Amino acid sequence: MSYDYLFKMIFVGDTNVGKTAIANRLARNRFDCHYDATIGVDFLSLTLDIDEKRIKTHIWDTAGQECFSSIITTYYRGVAGAVLVFDVGRKSSFNKCNYWLHQILNKGSDEHTPCLFLIGNKCDKNDREVSREDAEKFAKENNMLYFETSAKKDINVHECYKKIIKYIATSVDLESATEHQGIRKGMISHTKLQEKEERDCFICCNIL
Repeated sequence: MSYDYLFKMIFVGDTNVGKTAIANRLARNRFDCHYDATIGVDFLSLTLDIDEKRIKTHIWDTAGQECFSSIITTYYRGVAGAVLVFDVGRKSSFNKCNYWLHQILNKGSDEHTPCLFLIGNKCDKNDREVSREDAEKFAKENNMLYFETSAKKDINVHECYKKIIKYIATSVDLESATEHQGIRKGMISHTKLQEKEERDCFICCNIL
């Protein structure tokens, strides 16, 4: 499939906040009642049409356990956008946002800060422990855009991700962007082998 630009995106946050559920809802429009904890990093791909541009996104879905932090560190480098996810029904996951934000900012590329986004997932819950006001305040203080979603009920997942990608596309000079910024200019990808080559190239470029 041809595309104009490729964005590398990373999902981070505490365990069981719904990062994988959001990624699956985006890429496969599917929700599973039971998810195994992510081991290290999972990968999904999604293509969107934004302002007459076709933008392919690689979504790197990271584990929420700190024991995998050394593995995940590589993936903080060279990302176009970082999406920090918490569970609106679990305040401890919101309190952990400072930790994850620190990881993104201090273990990524020294010369590049990705666009930052905060998602409060599981907004379908009747009993909230984190108010929208508190989440919006945290996002504003840290120069992040805030969204609320429910991967389970398919509330605002696709809409917010499209806004996220559009924000990046309109905030960055795409013509001069580099892979160290998590952005690559378009190419044609027809096979799973080419998809693997794209992923491997992004990783190699960011490790060097």
